[in-house]
Amino acid sequence: MASVVADACGWVSVSRTIQAGLVLVTLFVLPVVWVAVHAVWALRGRAELFGAAKEHPRRRPTDRQLVNHLRNEHPLTPLWWMVAVLGGLGTLGLGCALPFALADGAALAGVLLGTGLAVSLAALTLAVPGIRRAARQGSEDERRRAELWSLPTAVERRLMVPLLGTGDGGHLGA
Repeated sequence: MASVVADACGWVSVSRTIQAGLVLVTLFVLPVVWVAVHAVWALRGRAELFGAAKEHPRRRPTDRQLVNHLRNEHPLTPLWWMVAVLGGLGTLGLGCALPFALADGAALAGVLLGTGLAVSLAALTLAVPGIRRAARQGSEDERRRAELWSLPTAVERRLMVPLLGTGDGGHLGA
């Protein structure tokens, strides 16, 4: 945003390629990296909690550990939803742009758009089974947790809040 404003005001000349790259990184790369890091952190904590439960079955984790690492959804669920949303938006945008590029005779643009469309469709195809698998794993985690520890109701309510933060138990993509 700062580079666009600086270029528009004439303070600094910034090429369109750099501006487009910054926009792509800001909109697509940073959110995916943030969600992936959060998922890895949650998966590691989840594995540690369940590993400790096997070694010390009578020791119950703290409420903070339970809230941080054992949600009623699997930690990879937000990552799969993000891939699905980005794949869907990419498919929609590139699918609409491809016919115009081909009609104008821009072969290189058509190849690039077609490649992007194929990648978006592949991401969408991978994300849907990933969402289903993560939902199954989340319900299995809930069952395992119920077998190992009884939870106070305040912690149960906090665990019901999904990682995506919609508040009603649903997902943004639902």
